[in-house]
Amino acid sequence: MGFWIGSLFNAKIREGLNARKNQFARLSEEIKRAGGRKRILVHCTSAGEWLQALPIIEKMKSADPGLFIMVSFYSPSGFKFAKNPPQVDLKFYLPIDSIFSAHRLFTLLKPELWIISKFDIWPNHIMVAAKRKIPMVVTSATLSANSRRDKGISRGFNKLVYNKISHIFPISEDDKRRFRAMVPDEAKYTVAGDTRYDHVYNRGLMANDAGDVAIFENKGDLVFIAGSTWPPDEKHILPALAGLCAEFKGLQVIVVPHELHESHLREIELVFKQAGISISRYSEFTAKGKTNAQVVIFNTIGLLARLYKQTQIAYIGGSFGKGIHNVMEPAVFGQPVIFGPNHLNSHEAGELLKIGAAFRINNQHEFYNNTLLLIQNPALRQQMGEAAKNLIYCNIGATNIIYNTLIKQYGFLS
Repeated sequence: MGFWIGSLFNAKIREGLNARKNQFARLSEEIKRAGGRKRILVHCTSAGEWLQALPIIEKMKSADPGLFIMVSFYSPSGFKFAKNPPQVDLKFYLPIDSIFSAHRLFTLLKPELWIISKFDIWPNHIMVAAKRKIPMVVTSATLSANSRRDKGISRGFNKLVYNKISHIFPISEDDKRRFRAMVPDEAKYTVAGDTRYDHVYNRGLMANDAGDVAIFENKGDLVFIAGSTWPPDEKHILPALAGLCAEFKGLQVIVVPHELHESHLREIELVFKQAGISISRYSEFTAKGKTNAQVVIFNTIGLLARLYKQTQIAYIGGSFGKGIHNVMEPAVFGQPVIFGPNHLNSHEAGELLKIGAAFRINNQHEFYNNTLLLIQNPALRQQMGEAAKNLIYCNIGATNIIYNTLIKQYGFLS
């Protein structure tokens, strides 16, 4: 009922509900392609969870191309982001959480294993899967210190649900400790790390193999990138960047906003134009070549990893809102990272802070001072960047740990 009420006020919820209409009829037809193949169901909330699940899917499919991989999503943004990956045989929205829908889904799909990426637990689906003795595992499992799932009234309910899970792969010992407040059985845990390190490492290799994105006509002294920014981020960083561009003519800036609607792009442009800084949109010059502007707005998608390869300092957005975006993508290329106060959703952001590879800022003044320090101190920039890169390289391998554990527990994967 909550979804239906929410759909009246939230366009994304409404889009997700509309996409689920008549979905069972489509699934009934598409599942016929599975035939007698072994079936594995993977669930992802949205894009971030998909990126964590992808290395596992790739590993399983590489080891056994005959597997029939089914991936479900909760949000339309995740569903669209995944596009049509070749390793996935069936992609759909997980039905609204009810006993009836869960029975219908598992009767239809008959998965031999259900992998849940990160934390998206649907109680009725969990209960039905447990009753049907379908093994369930949670990979890259996280439970942040400020989560309410292991506290108060929620704890008792979540304890009932989580204890139905067959195996949990926390990303850290701290996450394991918090999960154990609900699921005390030590045998259900393998601390594997975060598979997103594997994804970022693999993506970095692909970005290195790809050519550079043509942007600036003349090479400056330093390129700064603000990736996946939202208006609350831009309120603090854009005026400071405009001032730094005026002060350092050799500084070039790339802004990659999360929202690309016209009014938002104009607001970004206005900040720099009022400061007398030349700015251009990527779509305005890409067909012709490069630009002489000092600042470029990327009003397109799909190039962010390649852009991080071409820059030296990165600000990661979302951290003045609900939560930070992916800090690892610039880190893998040896960049110091700057972000705002809300980063508890990202274990990696905390790790970058611990090793001195990142700056956490609370306002425009702090952003200006820290960015200025990195611009003027190449040795510090290199030191922080190397620490960031080492963090990624020292943490790859979660996918293999998970896969090898699954082989031991459910031999049909081998």
